[in-house]
Amino acid sequence: MSLDLTFIGQIIVFLTMVVLLGKILYQPLNDAMAARTQKIAEGLAAAEAGKSAQAEAEAEAKALIDEAKQKAQEIVASAERRALEVSEEAVAKARHDSELIVQSAKEEAEAEAGRLRQNLQQEVAGLAILAAEKIVESELDANKHKALIEKVIADGIAA
Repeated sequence: MSLDLTFIGQIIVFLTMVVLLGKILYQPLNDAMAARTQKIAEGLAAAEAGKSAQAEAEAEAKALIDEAKQKAQEIVASAERRALEVSEEAVAKARHDSELIVQSAKEEAEAEAGRLRQNLQQEVAGLAILAAEKIVESELDANKHKALIEKVIADGIAA
């Protein structure tokens, strides 16, 4: 019987050890492993959410960059149109100014030509009067008159 009692005692001690180890060691170990599994699952879910958020952010950034490029192209096109308009305005103003300058120069040339004609007419009239006086003073010879008029004209032009 001693063998049987020893065997039963060992079974009781073994079962007691199993229950004690299950309560003291295995249960906290299982809880820690479950918490660790939960933490890993949460980390994987967060990583997946991060990837999704990164993809959304990249798509949004690409859209913003495309929009900025389009706005930049519009601004450049607008600036080019404005530069062309300013250039055309400058050319038109320059043409108008040159026309005014040419018109003014023509008017000045015409006025100067008029003054020169008037001076020339006065000189010719003076020469004619001088020639007439010389003719009247001298005798009435046609050859002499012609020579005298040519001399007066030559003297008047030289003066």
